[in-house]
Amino acid sequence: MSGRPGDDWIYSGRGVAPTLAWSFSLDTAVVDVRLGRETGEVIAADASGGLYLLDRRGQVLEVNRTRQRLQRVVWCDNGTVGAAVFDDGIVASLDRRLQFRWTREMPADVLSLSIDPYGTHVAVSMEDGFSTVLTSENKKTSRFETVRPLKYLQCLATSAEFLAAADHGLLGRYSLKGDPRWTESLWSGVGDLAATGDGKHIFLAGFSHGIQCFAGESGASQGTFVTEGTVGLVSCGYFTKHLVAATLERQLIVINDKGNSLWQVTAPEDISRVLMSPLGDWIVCGFASGRIIRLDNNRWSLFIRPSFLGRWHLPQIARSCHGTGPPVSGRRCRRRLDHASIDVDSKFPPERWDKR
Repeated sequence: MSGRPGDDWIYSGRGVAPTLAWSFSLDTAVVDVRLGRETGEVIAADASGGLYLLDRRGQVLEVNRTRQRLQRVVWCDNGTVGAAVFDDGIVASLDRRLQFRWTREMPADVLSLSIDPYGTHVAVSMEDGFSTVLTSENKKTSRFETVRPLKYLQCLATSAEFLAAADHGLLGRYSLKGDPRWTESLWSGVGDLAATGDGKHIFLAGFSHGIQCFAGESGASQGTFVTEGTVGLVSCGYFTKHLVAATLERQLIVINDKGNSLWQVTAPEDISRVLMSPLGDWIVCGFASGRIIRLDNNRWSLFIRPSFLGRWHLPQIARSCHGTGPPVSGRRCRRRLDHASIDVDSKFPPERWDKR
């Protein structure tokens, strides 16, 4: 679970370097790695058909060696259920022990999979251009067709909708019934899709075009973060617009919402998946070899540490302290944030602070 001598690369990059929190190695190469944002749990699948559930400390909670040819896996935010795709066209629901609750054969090969935060619905896209939404009890909610097959899906936490993108040419926001709220044409390829939990900010890994930003409410382009290398993977926090990206040249990059690089390093091997925590203070990185690591750095986050204050952004708290914003009653506390300290009023006593 701990680091190994070859981990010096973590501290050789530019910017505010993180610390290695834990490390775990799968039996074989990584197929997929996903995060339960509320529980901090990591679910992973390897090329031998193994399913692994790790807690926030990197300890193994469950293992299921299915002997199936797994392609994708997802885990809901509250950690109750998940879903997986194997043999190209079979979708399976997973219980807390990573056992199959039910399986369903799809009419075409599955391209992408996403589950809503409470595990009540699973969105499935297929290579024939059709997408299906299933309930946790294997009931079909909707089936609809798009002009291009959807390769990337992400269910939203604050509405019964999901975001979707094709490998090129299409970005959209759809209800669970399949009704499009909006669609936009894309003029570049897409390597990955990430969005904040409320869907207000969307980020696409645009390969040589960098990280492309879009407004979640309308689909309008909001610019591009230009980075070194060819961006193939991207992830962001639940509230913040902090981003972590990985390039095809093995660059691992953390940037803030202004596009400024917080940390950049060259990894020793190919990166299969990067995931950012809800508050942006740690990342999970899965390597092609089968190794998964978590890197912690509180100074990346612009949010107050107590998870109960998740929606209180630093400027709002600062305005309250200076009498220019709504007051926040309660105990006086002092928190250190990125080289500086700020006095804030917290309505939660210190014993309820999140100690992560």
